[in-house]
Amino acid sequence: MTRDSNQLYSLSRRRMLAGLGAVGLASAGAGLGTSAYFSDEESFENNTLTAGELDLSVQANVYEYQGAANGGGQSFGGVQNGQAPTVAQQLADVKPGDYSWGAFCFSIVDNPGYIWAGGELAENDENGQTEPEMAVDSTTGAGNGELADAAEVTLFYADPSFDPGAQSRPSESSFSDVLFEGTLRETLAYLGTGVPLDADPSAVGRQAFTGTPEESFGEDVCLAFAWEVPTSVGNEIQGDSVEFDITFLAQQERHNDGSQVPFADAVVTSDPTGGVRETGSWLTAYINAGPTTAITVHLDGEVYGNGATEWPSNPNSYTMEVNIDVDNDGVDEAANDDDFRVNYGSAAAGSRSAAIANSSSGASGPGGAIRRNVGGTASGDAANRVDIAAEDVPGFTAYESPDQLTYVFILDWSQIAADGDAPTAQLGSAPDAIQVNEVFGGDGGEGVAAVPNSSNDGRGGIDNVTDPSGTLTL
Repeated sequence: MTRDSNQLYSLSRRRMLAGLGAVGLASAGAGLGTSAYFSDEESFENNTLTAGELDLSVQANVYEYQGAANGGGQSFGGVQNGQAPTVAQQLADVKPGDYSWGAFCFSIVDNPGYIWAGGELAENDENGQTEPEMAVDSTTGAGNGELADAAEVTLFYADPSFDPGAQSRPSESSFSDVLFEGTLRETLAYLGTGVPLDADPSAVGRQAFTGTPEESFGEDVCLAFAWEVPTSVGNEIQGDSVEFDITFLAQQERHNDGSQVPFADAVVTSDPTGGVRETGSWLTAYINAGPTTAITVHLDGEVYGNGATEWPSNPNSYTMEVNIDVDNDGVDEAANDDDFRVNYGSAAAGSRSAAIANSSSGASGPGGAIRRNVGGTASGDAANRVDIAAEDVPGFTAYESPDQLTYVFILDWSQIAADGDAPTAQLGSAPDAIQVNEVFGGDGGEGVAAVPNSSNDGRGGIDNVTDPSGTLTL
């Protein structure tokens, strides 16, 4: 029996959860007294200290379009807090051309706070195969579905007045202040490190979300999203399903600087050795180590110079790189412990230009590259090192934010190990543990390594290499 590609696409559940952050309530009595050698005594009695509250609520407004299946589009929404039920999106019969977009807006009662977004891909199932799917898809079984890789997602900031139901089909002009663009799998890996949200992206430095006396969702920006299954997708996703969770966590602003990352397995930073803001670290990398490993690198533009426009000083030759040691041949082995080097760079950067020269897909322009280091007998040996463009390696994504202050590297180790092209084929199998040896940034010329730099206010030297992460189990 043959079925048309517009039939039997299903997505079992999309769960959008709002985490609840709370400081709690406490009270205490204290007495303060004074005494002297004489008999007179004064006291301050019945003193009470009561802790404030931090109560996070998340309002979700979502529009989804499935053509005739839902009457040409429908909206839903709700508020998730300590009393309300979970807001969830559950769609069946998803087809190429279907899309959805919406926004999460935030309310913090009492104390201002920092908010992080987290995410996790719970299931990505094949659910068996129809005859037309078998013809184009050789994978079977749970965890081998293609829907998570077929759905394309954009995360961006939106004004609190943003109304998904009143908008037409999402377009690039709708996406200002973009945080991330990628497949659903890649987006959830990016969220897996814990993404720090900014209440006012136009301001310098990360801004905490406003604390209000009562629940209110109109004070700060919202985290918006758009997803779509492109019409170019075919029978390979028939019957596939995905499940995922989105979580938000708030932490009080007072006595915190927002640098804590509640979802990351490890955080590595460069030393605060220079820059306009002497006490700041230029590089901070958040690592979520798992079968799909995500490494998010944030740059502090105020340390480098004056905000988002200073890096890279040389836009034609710059790179942001992560060096990774895998346990397939031991962690911290004597030679070639940078088993993988992954990076994002300009088209003229050494690794990217070499990757383009080796490309089989016609990769060009700025983008990612991956290098598998094998062979050699001493640390630093260059034996068997070949740069491959990210476009040519299934399971590897390198991403640069529009303001060039955030870089994301995502490695699906099983897909990379299964890649039949050299040099990634030499991995053999997915690792069980990794170590991030360092995260490094350089832009040549009068760039980050120059002391002083005429374009950066005569600043001192900036440390552009992070500390290692230590061994992380996947």
